[in-house]
Amino acid sequence: MTSWGKNFLGLIGGAVLLSGCVDPIAQQSRPCPAVKVVQDAAYMTRFAGESEDLAETSFEARLSRSQSMCSYVWDTDTGDTVIRSEVSVEFTASRGPKNPDSAAKFNYWVRVTGPGGSQLSSQTLDVEIPFTAAKIQGSVQDQVTIMVPLKKGETGDFYRIYLGLAVNEKELAYNRRNPQF
Repeated sequence: MTSWGKNFLGLIGGAVLLSGCVDPIAQQSRPCPAVKVVQDAAYMTRFAGESEDLAETSFEARLSRSQSMCSYVWDTDTGDTVIRSEVSVEFTASRGPKNPDSAAKFNYWVRVTGPGGSQLSSQTLDVEIPFTAAKIQGSVQDQVTIMVPLKKGETGDFYRIYLGLAVNEKELAYNRRNPQF
């Protein structure tokens, strides 16, 4: 065997030995909190007045897609671990015949629950999807960063992230009478 071949095998052997020193738990993937869309709040039909006649529709909106990625962030000073979830949410809307604003303006909420389903945090965010005479449908995408502090022994499996449109009681009742899914 040439001296180059011995050095090459020595490097491979050293790499195999070093790989045994790596902490296997740190190398395992860790679960992200599950992201769930609340079906009764995944869409809305906003009417211009009190009537629920479709001719009185201002706009219809839908939470059309969500996806998330997370990472575990370890604070070297405190030893605490936090899950940083990056959630991307896409909304679509269609202009109705009674839309006064040339836009769909609405809110959506993000709620985080922990062990036992207890609510840990909630935030409400604004959405605006503009319309023109030639463009009566549109979509926008929003990004939300959620930080979840972990207690010892917890992982992302202990937490859920819920998404929904901020529908009022009348809109929620309409959704339940006219399910979209």
